[in-house]
Amino acid sequence: MKLIVVSPHRGDAAFGLGLTIGIWLQQGHAVEVVNCFTRSEFAPYSDVQSLHANDRMSFATAVRKREDESWRKQYGAAKLQLMDLNLKDAPARLHCAREEVFGRAPDTSEKVVSKIRRAIALGKADALLLPMGLSAHVDHVSARDAALLELRDGMRLAFYEELPFALQATSAQTEAMVNELQRVLGVQLRETFVSGSTPLTAEAAEQRRRKIALCYDSQIDEAGTAEIAAFGGTRGGREHFWGNAAWSNLHE
Repeated sequence: MKLIVVSPHRGDAAFGLGLTIGIWLQQGHAVEVVNCFTRSEFAPYSDVQSLHANDRMSFATAVRKREDESWRKQYGAAKLQLMDLNLKDAPARLHCAREEVFGRAPDTSEKVVSKIRRAIALGKADALLLPMGLSAHVDHVSARDAALLELRDGMRLAFYEELPFALQATSAQTEAMVNELQRVLGVQLRETFVSGSTPLTAEAAEQRRRKIALCYDSQIDEAGTAEIAAFGGTRGGREHFWGNAAWSNLHE
């Protein structure tokens, strides 16, 4: 099968679905990650702030692209595809402070919506995985809503938890988001996960997630890496997401 994972920024798909993507590739599925808002100055644990303001975006964008490639190479010969839509992230695009990106209305500008819709349409996926929008980050909600415009009848659809935002979300907040998505879509979403032929132990899953998180050391520090690595420990290290009825043949 061909699966498309929509990643608002570089790293979102890796943090939220890094283990699951590895399982899908081992099972012979083709996986394409569509990175939407990839032009950014956000690389706080790099040397970006020492540069002239005119050079920061090109520097941070290049650093984060290399990090994504480092993550992709962890899957060896498996064919994980990465597509870059080259859109500016919210602070650069909407001219707002970084702390003002939460709770804003989705960006419905033609450039954003058309680029994301075109990527989904050209991908011709059998299944589509979208960010839940747990944090109400405008880039996450915008990517999710634009991709949904290309949802075909009977298409397999699921929503994944974004990290690090899911670290702060309560079960009630996650449930409320799932209920809202069900209301908007008019479908039932079932919590599920994918397990490989040899399921990872919780300890092995944590080690694997840590290795993934370390790829993105311009974005997160050691404490953030440890939190992402440990997330899901109470679930046996498995990554959960919520899928529609058509998703059933990708269940464990």
